[in-house]
Amino acid sequence: MFFKASVILFLLLRASPLFANDEQAQDPALIALPDTCVALREGRNCYADIELNWQQDNIGNYCLRDATSKHIMQCWLRQKSGQLHYAFDSVESISFELINSDTGKTIAATQVQLQWVYQNRQKKRRWRLF
Repeated sequence: MFFKASVILFLLLRASPLFANDEQAQDPALIALPDTCVALREGRNCYADIELNWQQDNIGNYCLRDATSKHIMQCWLRQKSGQLHYAFDSVESISFELINSDTGKTIAATQVQLQWVYQNRQKKRRWRLF
């Protein structure tokens, strides 16, 4: 009986507006849509048109860059939000960072994940004479 009551209490608290407001307050500052690219076979390039959106509370100078190579893709001066269309063409997942160009600090990050429909499962082949 105690277990059932605690489960019901947990579900009621989880559905309360207090928790919903907490989740909304933690909206990510940098979003990639779609955040997953699906290729037919493992090891093949995946192609997708990715839309990178960012938003900040304060007006400032911001840049979007590739997290691995640190290559700056685009910068915005005196803005609170921005959008970039990116032609995704890769065999691996790519991470992006939003940085404050005045301080060089990373503010937000996101990633475009790679998935495959078919994974390579090569069998070991042995030579036979007969």
